[in-house]
Amino acid sequence: MTDAAGLVTLAVPCRADEPALGRALALAWQSWRRAAGSTGRPLEIAVCLNGPNPGEPLAEVRAFAASLHAPLVEHGNQGSPAAPVAPVTVVVISSQRAGKPIAWNLLRRAARGPIALFMDADVAFEADAFGLLLGALRDHPDAALGSAKTTCRSRPGLFERIMAAPYGIDFPNLSPQLYAARLAALPLAMPEDLIEPERWLELVVGRDRVVRVPAAQVQVRLPHTLPDFFRQRIRIEMGKVQLARDYPGLATRGAPQPRAGAALAHLDATELGCLAAYLALRASAHAIARWRYRRGQTDGVWRQAASTKRWDPE
Repeated sequence: MTDAAGLVTLAVPCRADEPALGRALALAWQSWRRAAGSTGRPLEIAVCLNGPNPGEPLAEVRAFAASLHAPLVEHGNQGSPAAPVAPVTVVVISSQRAGKPIAWNLLRRAARGPIALFMDADVAFEADAFGLLLGALRDHPDAALGSAKTTCRSRPGLFERIMAAPYGIDFPNLSPQLYAARLAALPLAMPEDLIEPERWLELVVGRDRVVRVPAAQVQVRLPHTLPDFFRQRIRIEMGKVQLARDYPGLATRGAPQPRAGAALAHLDATELGCLAAYLALRASAHAIARWRYRRGQTDGVWRQAASTKRWDPE
C-alpha cells in the first residue's frame, strides 16, 4: 500500500466536447516524471468531464489509464467509494452540468492530497513545469497558489499576430490554465455562476499568497477566426463585468497591473500596431459583454472557440 500523506492531485476540468484530452494528459505525465521528488510520491489524476455525452474525452482518459496500468475509478458528481491509494490513480468525475466553476468544485471536493495542480485540458507546456510549480510552493510555505505564466503558440498570419499582441505584456495575474495550490488555503467551493473563476479565486486568496513562477510557461492556442475571438473574448469580458458588479471591492486584492508606458516601452512599431488593433476588438467585445450581462443574457457563455483547441502542426 502506498502512503497517501504525500499525495499530489492533478485536477483537470475538461469539457465534454474537448477534442484532444489525451495529448494534454501525456504532457502532464512527462512533466510529473520530470518533477523533483515525484519518484515514490503518489499521484492522483482527477479529470472532471462536464457536459453531456463526453464520448471522445472519456475514451481518451480510459486509454491513458490503461497505458499506465493505473487503477481507474469512474463516478458521477454524487461521489463513489474511495479510489485506491496507488503510485498512480486515475479518477473520472462526470457531470451533466457544464461550466468550469462546477468542474472546479467537484475536483476540489474529490482531491485527497494536500497539494493539487490545476491544469486546463487544452494547453501545452514544457516538461519542467510541474516541478517548478511544486518547488515554488515548497519554497514559499505561506503561499496558497503557485502560478505559471500564460504564453501563446501562434499560427502564421496577421490575424494571429494581432491575437498574440497582449501576450507581449507581463500581466501579474494567476494563470487560469496552470497553477499549483495548497488546498487547505483555498475556499471550499466557488460560486457556480462565475464566468472567470480563476480571477475570482486569485482575488479571494489575495495577492500576498500568490507566487508567480515565470519559468513555468503554459501555452495556449489563439483564436484563428473573428467569430472564435468573440466567442472567447465576450466570455472573458463578461467575467470582468460580473466581478465588478457582483463582487465589489475584490479588485483591490489583486496585484497592481503594469503601467501603460512601462508595458509598451519594449514593443516595436509593428507590435504596437497589432496591439492597437487588438484593443479595438477587445473594446467591442467588452461593450457586447456589458450589454448582455446587464440583460441577464449569459446563456451560451461556455460555447467552444474551436480553433483554440487545435494543436495539429501547421
